[in-house]
Amino acid sequence: MTKMKDKYSKGELAKEILKGLALGGFIATCFVLPNFAQVAKLFGAKDWKDKERLRQSLKYLNKQRFVKISFDKKGNQVVKITEKGNKKVLKYQVNDLKITIPKKWDKMWRLVIFDIPEKHKRARDAITLKLQDMGFYALQKSVFISPYECKNEVDFIFSVFKIRDYVHYFVVKKLEHEDLLRGEFGL
Repeated sequence: MTKMKDKYSKGELAKEILKGLALGGFIATCFVLPNFAQVAKLFGAKDWKDKERLRQSLKYLNKQRFVKISFDKKGNQVVKITEKGNKKVLKYQVNDLKITIPKKWDKMWRLVIFDIPEKHKRARDAITLKLQDMGFYALQKSVFISPYECKNEVDFIFSVFKIRDYVHYFVVKKLEHEDLLRGEFGL
């Protein structure tokens, strides 16, 4: 029997609760019902310790103002995600973002070029780190390349940081020093 503590590391349970609320409020729907058991079942809570851990995670999310816990007219508990909670979920989504590597390379290069003003330095630094984390190769300070399709991922990242207007995405067929880049990506 897998315990909830084995399935969710510290902080992971709260993260999954928030992501679930953002995806359509499945927890809110369950909490409106008087039976806490349905929510516990969603997260694999088997015994009182697991259920208490779930309650504590909700209490923490409420204290941090990521969710708002209230009661409806019938006295049922209602959990709703807040604006602050939605922003936290966006950060989770950016952190979890990965590029899908196809089995066969299409022999095209994806070039991301940006010129982000100094007033957005924090966003620029975070994006630089995220592009590197996703496997992009830095050709220059604000020029990154990948051999894999990633337009949606790039659009999402720059949209979350609200600096999409400073970014250009190119699909390139031929590059100078392509052999070096193929080596970098193991192609």
